Amino acid sequence: MEQEDGSAAAVEQQAGGAEEQLADDLLHHFERILHSDALIDEVGFLHPTQFCSLGCGQDGDSTSQAPEFNHRYFWCRDHKLAISSEILPELYRATRGAFFKARNAPSQATHLMSLTKALLILCPDMLTAWNSRKMVLLETYDFEKLKDELQLCALILSYSPKNESTWSHRRWVLKQVAEQQQDMAELVDKESVLVKEIAETSKMNYLAWRHRCWLIPYMKRKQVLDELKKSTRWSELHVADNCCFHYRRSLLLALLDNHLENGLETYLLWKEELRWNEMLIRRYQGRESLWNHRRFLSQWWIQQSLAVKEACPSTTSQVDLFITQEICLLSECLNDPADEFGESRVQAELSALYILWISKQVPAVKGKLEEGLHSISIVGLNDVLVRACRPEKWLLWMNLHIDLQTG
Repeated sequence: MEQEDGSAAAVEQQAGGAEEQLADDLLHHFERILHSDALIDEVGFLHPTQFCSLGCGQDGDSTSQAPEFNHRYFWCRDHKLAISSEILPELYRATRGAFFKARNAPSQATHLMSLTKALLILCPDMLTAWNSRKMVLLETYDFEKLKDELQLCALILSYSPKNESTWSHRRWVLKQVAEQQQDMAELVDKESVLVKEIAETSKMNYLAWRHRCWLIPYMKRKQVLDELKKSTRWSELHVADNCCFHYRRSLLLALLDNHLENGLETYLLWKEELRWNEMLIRRYQGRESLWNHRRFLSQWWIQQSLAVKEACPSTTSQVDLFITQEICLLSECLNDPADEFGESRVQAELSALYILWISKQVPAVKGKLEEGLHSISIVGLNDVLVRACRPEKWLLWMNLHIDLQTG
């Protein structure tokens, strides 16, 4: 019996050693692939059955040294890398183990960077690996290495576009470059293109758009204006994506920094943005992102108009003209015919909330709003609530009604 137990233990130990050796071989092969093709721009994790459709290796493949791995576990061609999901657990454990050994022992920076690259492709949330790369990059400034780092981030974002750790590391790299270079125009343009491409495939990607907003302080005024123009068409095709409209608001706020030097240009830009926003509101009913954008635009517009009126009382009141225009927009939204999708009802609610929001944010125009509402046969702001209210939101609207009475 003891002899049988000993034989079983020996077989089990031998099998464990074989599995460990296979995992190490997979890791070394994975590192060779990444080293031999530094331009890999896409990674996919495929079910083993999908490898049959990819075909075998060809001359020049980075995996030609180990065809058994190439056919079964890895595929690399035209800078595209596929990894079989069958080996992911073993490959990850081997990579993580090798990384911690290299991190805790004196080793060459090149070896550590190779291991962390492999590990982060498998698990981009490994902050320890990102920090290890930062420590190596901080030793000496090397623009080419920083460019490689941006390429690694782009590779990971191609299959994990909402990974916060990768976006954060990318900003760190750009900050290192900005500290050494005065002109960031070219890099900023490339970053903007990258975010646009990611946004096309990853809807409502707040992290990507936040990264684009982060770039604005590095932009020159001409770049800010160009970004406004380039994002117009994208916004028209994605009216439900509030992230892009938030980006446009950030661009407009950046332009206000030079308001004293370019006051007329900023005024015309804001006027055009209001006109464009109204066009989208009329075209796409019930889109909350459009009304939120209008709140931002109208608040600045009214405040500037009030300032002009105070400075030059004899001039035609832009505030009165704007309030009249907004009341007309409210009237159209309240009187739109019902549709089968209920969008006209949502549009009426959003328009009513917009008017109520103006009355709260800019109390100086509350009286003018009341006068405008009387002109379209609405008794007052409370009546707006009653006309726009949906039965399922009755309690919410009543709370607003009480707040208006006591406000």
